[in-house]
Amino acid sequence: MIVHCFTLAASLGQSAAVPAGAFDRLAADPPTGCVFEPQLYPGVPGLRCEREAPTRFEAISEVVGEVHIRHGVLLDDLGIEKLAEWSDDLPDDPDHSGELGNTWGRDIAAQALLLGIERFLRLGYDVTDVRSFVDRALGSPHDH
Repeated sequence: MIVHCFTLAASLGQSAAVPAGAFDRLAADPPTGCVFEPQLYPGVPGLRCEREAPTRFEAISEVVGEVHIRHGVLLDDLGIEKLAEWSDDLPDDPDHSGELGNTWGRDIAAQALLLGIERFLRLGYDVTDVRSFVDRALGSPHDH
């Protein structure tokens, strides 16, 4: 297991949809390994997390899922400002990239997925639609 450090916030569009009192409840009961910050970014509350998990994606998705289920807040912002940038996180070079080193590429990918999920939901789609989209896009079989 690896300890992954990251920040999470609700994007400005998502913050407007947060149920009343949700951030107060999140502040009082953050996920294990996370600390609530009322001003993670200017005017935006969020979490600073250190989460133990086998991969960075698992650590991030576990926290996002816990917060969404317990508090009704979809944290979809890892603080990545330039999603078009890319960094090769080489899985075969664990000392300098990947899960143990440079995680920039993984953070960009996670940020893009979280924003995509948030936008799917805002357009009225549900979890089944998101899963189906990913399955079809990757050519995986799907049920109907």
